[in-house]
Amino acid sequence: MTNRTRGERLRLRPWREPRLVLGILLVLAATVLGARLTSSGDEATQYWAVRSAVTPGDAVTEDALEPTRLDLSGSAAANYVRVDDAFDAPLGELVWAHELDAGALVSRTAVVPRDRRATGELPLNVAEGAAPADLSRGDRVDVWVGPGPGDDPASGTERVLEAVRVLQTGDDASAVGGSLAQTVLVEVGEAQLGTEVVGVVATGHVTLVRVS
Repeated sequence: MTNRTRGERLRLRPWREPRLVLGILLVLAATVLGARLTSSGDEATQYWAVRSAVTPGDAVTEDALEPTRLDLSGSAAANYVRVDDAFDAPLGELVWAHELDAGALVSRTAVVPRDRRATGELPLNVAEGAAPADLSRGDRVDVWVGPGPGDDPASGTERVLEAVRVLQTGDDASAVGGSLAQTVLVEVGEAQLGTEVVGVVATGHVTLVRVS
């Protein structure tokens, strides 16, 4: 056998080495996978999420929002607000419709325009046991008023406000008219607020029924 033949075998032998071939295949596979992942990342869309927990009724601010990149499709994609979407109103005119935990995506129902007519803040004197024990800011309540102390029990009970938002609840009970009570502050609109409503809630027995 000539030296030339031996040299050709030496040159060809590395390509027949199984470990070398396997290594080349692994590099090619990693390259293809990396390209696909990069392509998938480019196709992902940016959606709005919240930096920290938000409370119903609070104003929507730019600081509360942060973009996050996700690959959503179908109805899931339609339910959340994309970064390139326009809100229904400027941020200063929007409020959170319901509570969101930190990092949660902003759904299209999570923000609503603030009712510009709802500028009144009405304090209600609520006796112990006349409101949900866990009543909290952002809850919606119906306000019912019945006969107060000394009134004719036959006068009946009426609902004077519907689905008003709780702005503040009393932390400490205090003695009012011989019974423990708390002051609950609710938000009302111009159409709801009148001298008759103020007079009724000031003199009658107020009961709050949570509706949402």
